[in-house]
Amino acid sequence: MPFNTTTGVYTPPTGAEDATPGAVIRSATWNTIFTDISTALTQLGEASWLQAPRVISSPGNITVAATDNVIMVQANVGTIVLPACATKQGPVRIMGAASGNFGTNNCVVIPNGVETLSGLGSLVLRTNYQVASFYPMSSGGYVIY
Repeated sequence: MPFNTTTGVYTPPTGAEDATPGAVIRSATWNTIFTDISTALTQLGEASWLQAPRVISSPGNITVAATDNVIMVQANVGTIVLPACATKQGPVRIMGAASGNFGTNNCVVIPNGVETLSGLGSLVLRTNYQVASFYPMSSGGYVIY
């Protein structure tokens, strides 16, 4: 394939010609080029950040992983512990999923160690379908947004 996924460099196949504005593309060479570009763009798209949410369907306390981006809570989760902000790779969004269980089963989000959540020691999620997002700060702690 003319797209090198390691270096990110696209090399047109032999016989490729520059297109002119408004020109009609009719050759098998052009079809090959567009097929290859399509493949290359698909691979680039697959390499982009895309992560399915982590779904919590079993009761119990949980710890957010450094790589978690979205957590959908569908069970009685008493406590959610955030990792040290220095290790967290981007923000995390915690959602009371379709079951809307935060109204019945309050959930406490706590930071790691002495870190805070927008200056707070913890945050209680108590409203059905509530969403809370936590952005790790390089200076320590999280900002709730």
